[in-house]
Amino acid sequence: MSTPDNRKAPRFPGEIPVAFTLGEVVASESAYLNNISVSGIAFDSMVALDPGTVILLQLPVSHPHLSTPGRVIWCRKIAFQHEVGVEFLDVDVDFRARMVDMVRHIEAHRQDSARAGRDLSGQEVTLEWIELYGKEFFRPG
Repeated sequence: MSTPDNRKAPRFPGEIPVAFTLGEVVASESAYLNNISVSGIAFDSMVALDPGTVILLQLPVSHPHLSTPGRVIWCRKIAFQHEVGVEFLDVDVDFRARMVDMVRHIEAHRQDSARAGRDLSGQEVTLEWIELYGKEFFRPG
């Protein structure tokens, strides 16, 4: 029996590096985003996080560095890791939409690269996309 999907915002897949901190301690450096929406993200982590825990999410390879607070909504063990669902906290809608847009652009770049015979990792494609398009993408409105 499957769990009902109560999400109100559409999810977009992604596989870019993310990090999170609990207070002053880096809890994970090897997390990868699974999907993102304007309401939150899901990512894989080696660390289990309790629902209700407030964390600082970061997209460490973005320039400028993007970070936002979030609250863990769910965490489930899958094989040797955990999938974690986090809702964004105290972030304006424009910032959330910008994060989603960036992930969508990076994933499109990954697909274009794959069609050209280039198989890039999540970190490689993110760094390449930022190098090629980051200045224009992050230029103030």
